[in-house]
Amino acid sequence: MARKSLDIGFTGDITQETGAAAKARTAVARVRDEAGMVAAHAVDHPAATGSAIAAVGLLAFAVGYMVGLSSSARAPSGWDRWR
Repeated sequence: MARKSLDIGFTGDITQETGAAAKARTAVARVRDEAGMVAAHAVDHPAATGSAIAAVGLLAFAVGYMVGLSSSARAPSGWDRWR
């Protein structure tokens, strides 16, 4: 599970940080937590991770191949050349 910071035991005034820098720090911390969880899951389940990577790779190859076929200029071949 992700580590979360707890503000307990402090009896003084808490100043809430606002602004872009504070939000960026929070976003970076959350991305690190999620990346850590994904890495831990990949270590725990290597076969599922490999299968998922292979499936995404094959899907990306198929999409790229189809886009390449649809965007290529078709040169006349065979009997089309003589028309």
